[in-house]
Order: sequence, then C-alpha cells, then structure tokens
Amino acid sequence: MTDAEINLAIAKIEYPDHKIKPWIDSVTVTPVGHPSIRGIDYMEWCWIGPIIEREKIKLTSSEGFDWKATMVKPRDELTYGVWSEHAETPTRAAALCFVSYLYSK
Repeated sequence: MTDAEINLAIAKIEYPDHKIKPWIDSVTVTPVGHPSIRGIDYMEWCWIGPIIEREKIKLTSSEGFDWKATMVKPRDELTYGVWSEHAETPTRAAALCFVSYLYSK
C-alpha cells in the first residue's frame, strides 16, 4: 500500500462522520468539515502514536534495518488473532499493522 492509501484507510475509520479527501500534497488526508484538522499523515508520530498506544501495538526492530509491528486482539469469545507487519520505519509498520487489522474485521 502507498502512504496515501494507508492514510485514507485509517482516516475513514478514525473519522467515520466525515468525508475524507486528499490534502494539497495528495499523500495526507483531511476530514471534510472538521473544524481543526488538516493534513493527516499517519506516517508521523503525532498521528499514529495515539493509535499505537490505544491499540497496544508492539514495535520491535531487528538491527535497525526493519521494523515489525504486532497487534493481538480477540477474534471472538474464545480465540485471539495476531496481526503483524514489517516496514522500513516504525510508524509505517504500525500503520500497516492497524490497516491489516481493520480490513480483517
């Protein structure tokens, strides 16, 4: 997925009451009609950080060359699912992991 696709997917979930459109640079997105938010980029800590904390996404690195993000969530009353993604930065790995979890629902 491109950064723009990731941003769009997450923003649609995070701002369900707003239409989401690309911002000026076509990578970041904006919830239309939101009074104070412009140019969301989930590759930035200020945007993905709260999601990492809320969803308890675990970040690990292997010698600094690759980052892995992992989430463990209940699938139902008896089983848990594990979502994991690798990327070149921790923010991208976390964003990809969150998107893969969202699309599995």
